Amino acid sequence: MRMEQDGLRIEDRGDFVLVEFSGKFSVETGKRCVDTMVEACATYQRSALLFDCRRMTGYLSIMDRFQVMAYGQITSGTISKLALLGLPEHTLPDNFSENVAVNRGVNLKIFTDFEEAVAWLGS
Repeated sequence: MRMEQDGLRIEDRGDFVLVEFSGKFSVETGKRCVDTMVEACATYQRSALLFDCRRMTGYLSIMDRFQVMAYGQITSGTISKLALLGLPEHTLPDNFSENVAVNRGVNLKIFTDFEEAVAWLGS
């Protein structure tokens, strides 16, 4: 099953939910994406999610990323595994975003390869 809404495409992949984002990224958009991910997992009764943001535009500062990842803590009760898929140039050194999320109890791992992300979700 597939749904599309406001720059987000949501698809139930059986073992996980795939949410693809295309559009300009901001703190507000990031928080909306988090809410959508939680809602999609509840709708499809899945606890693993792949968030593909390779087609996003815009740049988030470190503080903006911190705010979105801290807000993402609300996923920890609903989503047991969250793979974030981005472009290499969007990934900060030292896994900053991943560390912020993990330190808040979110089982998140950042990837730049789709197949690696899917494999991790299935492990």
